[in-house]
Amino acid sequence: MSERDTFGPRLRRERERRGISLETLSARTNVSMELWIGLESNDFSKWPNGLFARAFVRDYAKVVGLDPAEIVDDFCRLYPIGDRRVLPTLRAQAELIGHEFAAGDDPKLIPGGMDRRAGAAGSMPAAPPAT
Repeated sequence: MSERDTFGPRLRRERERRGISLETLSARTNVSMELWIGLESNDFSKWPNGLFARAFVRDYAKVVGLDPAEIVDDFCRLYPIGDRRVLPTLRAQAELIGHEFAAGDDPKLIPGGMDRRAGAAGSMPAAPPAT
């Protein structure tokens, strides 16, 4: 199994090991149990993207007692859809070396296979391949 496949189940094991129920997690974060069940099973089809997704993951980590920064970084690395935190740095680096900057989301990485942010199909450009 890949690290991506084990992300949610690993969080669930930690939550259960620490004796925190989904009901408690939901009450302390004001996020529905349905979304937490989705996180723990790597099903992000009903999840928001970008800032809200990162905030929810950060809240989960805090309640469970995990390092929020580490868990959010893992989440963004494994599910990069909507992670815009690094764009200013990439834009500046591209300018320094004289490259045209173009960034977008790789459709293959979209959890659930669809980008709910895009109004029309194909309106989000694909990310350049990783080097």
